[in-house]
Order: sequence, then C-alpha cells, then structure tokens
Amino acid sequence: MKKYENIYMKRFGYFNIYVIKGIDGDILIDTGFIGIKRNLKKWLDNFNIKLIILTHAHVDHIWNTSYLKELYNCEVAIGINDIVNIDNSKICSKPFSKKYSGWTKLMNYGMKKFVPSYFEIDYELEDNDIINKYGLELKIVELPGHTDGSIGIIYKDYLFCGDALVNRKRVIEAAYQNQNNEKALNSLLKIKDINPKIIFIGHDKEVTYNKYINSIIKMD
Repeated sequence: MKKYENIYMKRFGYFNIYVIKGIDGDILIDTGFIGIKRNLKKWLDNFNIKLIILTHAHVDHIWNTSYLKELYNCEVAIGINDIVNIDNSKICSKPFSKKYSGWTKLMNYGMKKFVPSYFEIDYELEDNDIINKYGLELKIVELPGHTDGSIGIIYKDYLFCGDALVNRKRVIEAAYQNQNNEKALNSLLKIKDINPKIIFIGHDKEVTYNKYINSIIKMD
C-alpha cells in the first residue's frame, strides 16, 4: 500500500491491519484472525503499539487482541454498542443478495466455532469521541449496520471504516452480511457526508472519495 501520512497497512491473507504512527506511541486498527500471529508480531515489532482500536466485534477483526494486548501491554478500545457482540455468535442477519447466503452461513458458523480469548476493554467509544494520544488526534464516528457498534476512525482526511463497505470488482457497496441492512445503507450515506480523501477498508483495497461518491450515485 502507498504510504499516507504516518499510515501503514499490511495485508495478511484476506485481512488488512493498519497502524497510525504517532510521536511517542502508535495506534493499531483491528487485529485480524487465526493463523497470522507469528507474521503479525514480526511486523508489529517495528512499531510502538500503545492502543488497539477495533472497528467492530467480528472474530476476524478481534482474534489476536488478547495476545497483542498482553504482548505490548497496550490498551483496547471498541464501539460501546459492540461490546455485547464479542460473545454473541448470532451477529449476521439476512444477506443483501441470495448469492451471498452461503457466505453468511459460513460467517455464522465461524462465529460459533471460533471464540477469541478474553480481553479487557479500556475504552468504550461513542459517536464524535476524540482521541488525543501519542501526538495524534482521531475522531470516532459510529457506522452501525454491519454490527450495531461498528465504528469508523477519522485521522486527518482519512477514514478507516472496517467492514462498513466493501470494494469488490470495481463496485463499492455495503458489506454482504449485516446485523441491520437498513442501518448499513445509512452508514454508506454518512461516509459520503464525512467526505474523506481516502477510505481504508477492512478487507479490500483503499478507495478515493471520488470513486466512492460515484458508486453511491449509481446506487441511488
């Protein structure tokens, strides 16, 4: 990934992990899923991780949180409305399209089969919260739909949106499986109003705002 003002990304299989580098500490966004622990540690050892922000409570975004929290003695933050989802195996609703129904069944199966190790939450984040740490200023924006407590993180002109949207085959849209599809679509419009220069996504390549807005117009 191209470097954007202290932002680093590494792709582990199907999962994007982001680090925002600060002056006296760095912030990690999401911790990925099973099978990447060794390579994840090797990469993160190049940073000074002080805070982990989880965009939502799906297991493929929080699996390594307990391990990393202990390893780096760092703090963990998550959207206040997603805390209940950490132990909830039924967090996917009807998919947007029947062609994704198999994927939704697989997701629900995975949520039941893979339960992440317990980790303590240090900060419960809400809409418009400001994080001033390590020489960085981040703003939290609630993006419910994919999960009830999904959040985005705004840093300068950039937005980290987790799974609030996907970028597949040149089409940008809401994720395929959501707790609430109506809220997920509303969050897409909320991203439009935020007007970020670049949008960083949980599983796909980052997109420019111009590309995103053109996709929204087509959806309308």
